[in-house]
Amino acid sequence: MFNKDIRALTGKKTSIKLACLLGIIGVTTLISSPVLARRFFPRFALFQPSAYKNYPYRTSNSTIADTLTKDKKFANLVDELKEAGLFDSLKKPGYFTIFAPTDSAFDSLSDNVFKRYSQPENRIKVLKYHLVTGEITPKQVQDGTIKTLQGTEVKISDRSDGTVQLNDAIAQHPSTTTTNGVIIEIDQVLIPADF
Repeated sequence: MFNKDIRALTGKKTSIKLACLLGIIGVTTLISSPVLARRFFPRFALFQPSAYKNYPYRTSNSTIADTLTKDKKFANLVDELKEAGLFDSLKKPGYFTIFAPTDSAFDSLSDNVFKRYSQPENRIKVLKYHLVTGEITPKQVQDGTIKTLQGTEVKISDRSDGTVQLNDAIAQHPSTTTTNGVIIEIDQVLIPADF
């Protein structure tokens, strides 16, 4: 009788230990998943909804063109897109990603670069370098380059502080989804290598 009680107690203790161990494994997995996702997939978080850095993914019920127009920090970009004849394309259905320089990014262009940029053919070339048609794939992000509408590629890399760099520009989290694509705010105007 006494042996049966000991075996029953030992069985219960083992079950309790096993349940505690499984609980610890479950909690550890739950806690580490976002950390591992951030470690191995930080760049792709810019282009897809995610919980990267605990930011919500901003959404807009408008097109890219309308969303940019509503945000005053993109006033120069909106004017430049209109002047280049690209603005109306961002109102149409489809899927686009735009690397959107802020007004301060345009203001920080050197006089020499701005003078060359002001020529109509160069303006179109530079602005198309900020546009990607279709959805950006994990493979493109993993390869470290993204082909733009202009025809050349933007380099994408991780920085030690957890942010993402597009050529020399820093991408700001979170991105904004719209009805026809994604807006990624950047702090510099991207200049193609052959500009």
